[in-house]
Amino acid sequence: MSGKTPEARRPGGRPARQPTEERLWRRALFYLQRFSTSRAHLREVLLRRALREARALELDPAEVAERVDRVVSRAAETGLVDDAAFALARARRLVERGCSLRTVRTRLREKGVASELVETVLEELAEEMGDPALAAARAFARRRRLGPFRPAGERGAMRERDLAAFARAGFSYETARRILDHDEAEDEPPATR
Repeated sequence: MSGKTPEARRPGGRPARQPTEERLWRRALFYLQRFSTSRAHLREVLLRRALREARALELDPAEVAERVDRVVSRAAETGLVDDAAFALARARRLVERGCSLRTVRTRLREKGVASELVETVLEELAEEMGDPALAAARAFARRRRLGPFRPAGERGAMRERDLAAFARAGFSYETARRILDHDEAEDEPPATR
């Protein structure tokens, strides 16, 4: 025997590395170069890997979690992570893709955005877009070729199916009806009231 102690290994056979603050900071920067995210989600991403390494190296998980929290706070203080900017950009992108406001709320909460901030962001979108629910429904109809985006001869026969598609996607009956009742695919649907 050589007298060496076996090296701690991560699942997959690679050696586990000490999750120091500097290493966690580099991981955070690498992640943030590729993705925009919220504080809570960045913490989750960093913590997942750091805790795997902590188990392999038999480190105190609470101490590792504190390191991760310090790194996330540092990222927020330097402006690399901004929950409000992330939530607004993400919500805008989801609405433009045709996601209902219910879906937007759910997706933002999944990323760790606080409920109060989600509502604030939706209010900002309303100021920006007028009616984000209608804009999202229009984008959904365009993408799925529903209602005014179908050939004129198929619209009447497919109305119930189109309403069902809107309902499954989380849009209200009133919003779906307004999109489906509009004749021209190129014109904006009539404004509410």
